[in-house]
Amino acid sequence: MKTALQFSKYGGIAVGSAMIDYAVFSILYFVGAGAMPSQMVARLSGGAFSFVLNKYWCFEAASRRTVVREGRRFLMLYAFSYGLSLGVLYSLNDRLNVPVYPAKILADVTCFVINFIVMKRYVFSATRGLRDRVGAFLKSP
Repeated sequence: MKTALQFSKYGGIAVGSAMIDYAVFSILYFVGAGAMPSQMVARLSGGAFSFVLNKYWCFEAASRRTVVREGRRFLMLYAFSYGLSLGVLYSLNDRLNVPVYPAKILADVTCFVINFIVMKRYVFSATRGLRDRVGAFLKSP
């Protein structure tokens, strides 16, 4: 039940983030910035909105003591997701000639699913970091 509620909240945040993302993308693309630069700025705008609402509302990770750790984890996920988004958009639009808006939607849906899983299981969880997990794995007999 908790995961379903979180996914519902995450979906609502994603809608808000997508609205910001698409507004920024559309404005920049309309004024001639091109698909890739427009996507870059749009993803950053939506990402800032997403971090704040996911931390405090969706995953209820309200502790100020963990904001640095969560911020670092979010940035790692965001960097991966950012690259994935650009790669999918580039592959679909520039290589496969899928029109820009359907290509953008497919790129965003791909990131949406992956981001929820990683945010729930890593970014906003109390689990140990990757460095600790790798270290423990290497020390085990």
